[in-house]
Amino acid sequence: MIPLDIYLSFIAYACATTFPPGPNNILMLAAAGQFGFRRCIPLLLGIWTGLITVMLLAGGFCSTLGKLIPGIVPYFKFVGAAYIFRLAWMTLMRKPPDKGRVDKEKPLGFRDGFLLQFLNVKVIMLGLIAYPGYFLPLGSGIGLVIPFAVSMTACCAIGNLIWTIAGSLLYRLYDRYFRQVNAVMAALLAYCAVKILMI
Repeated sequence: MIPLDIYLSFIAYACATTFPPGPNNILMLAAAGQFGFRRCIPLLLGIWTGLITVMLLAGGFCSTLGKLIPGIVPYFKFVGAAYIFRLAWMTLMRKPPDKGRVDKEKPLGFRDGFLLQFLNVKVIMLGLIAYPGYFLPLGSGIGLVIPFAVSMTACCAIGNLIWTIAGSLLYRLYDRYFRQVNAVMAALLAYCAVKILMI
């Protein structure tokens, strides 16, 4: 059983790291701005399928490593917290995304979204840091891997939908208020890093 305070901290971490601009969100922003929501559905489904696959693999890998080398578990949280503090700093310093950098010649499909997740270092690191930081101290096994993967993918999916639906409107708002948005997200990330150290 996952304690509610740890789970809520994990959800705050997941939202803070997946809602701001990143490869998936910027891709969806540009694609929806160019092709509309309906034509982007295959791409969204591919991203989500790739996300849950990567999160299951990351959770399974960390869980297995925790079983094989139990003494490594306490060190995971320090690595995780350090990485999250780094993400907080990078988020605070982030500039508005350049929408023109995304290739918009044709809509991308399911396969493109799926494969992108295996090349998206941010997604891979999120899985490899979040699982050992929040779930591994509670134990190991499929009973923790599945809720982790589903919860992380759900948070990512909500962020993707927000960016897709908002399209160019959200781009203009973020462009105007990016310092305030970045400060809030960075503060959430720093809080999450502190919470990991206290587990």
